[in-house]
Amino acid sequence: MVGRAARRRGRGGRWGSFVVAAAILVGACGGGGGTGEGLPGVEIEPLLGGAAISLADIEGPAVINLWATWCAPCRREIPDFEKVHRARGDEVRFIGINIGEDPARAQAFIDQVGATYDQFVDRQGAVVTELRSTVMPVTLVIDVDGNISTRHLGPLDQGDLNDVIDQALGE
Repeated sequence: MVGRAARRRGRGGRWGSFVVAAAILVGACGGGGGTGEGLPGVEIEPLLGGAAISLADIEGPAVINLWATWCAPCRREIPDFEKVHRARGDEVRFIGINIGEDPARAQAFIDQVGATYDQFVDRQGAVVTELRSTVMPVTLVIDVDGNISTRHLGPLDQGDLNDVIDQALGE
């Protein structure tokens, strides 16, 4: 069926482009393993205003989630992150980083879903550039030594998030 539709549109056509894009996204989603590296020295601003901080200054253990309001998987996972944050916030710091959006728009979404953990904005998208990431959401779990122990591309649910936190904490 897809083959006939693609042939009608010529070589590749819309379906060909769709299949290539889907293959890239599927290949990019899922685990990425840890890098053992520290965080890049990119400045991020608190979503509600205030002095910028360097991402490299964030101490572990921490969970850092890169998100955007236009990203459907991001929108679905943030409530799960909030639940894990409420349960484990005394063990690990949670940080959300909105990528490239107007802070007011991002804050309106955070207010809507009731996320209470620290939120920042990277207006220029420098974080995803430094991390060489082409997919959203991205979750980094930082171990107690400040190194990236897990780099997960794609959404995480509560169970998966708890698992990667346990790994970073050596549990």
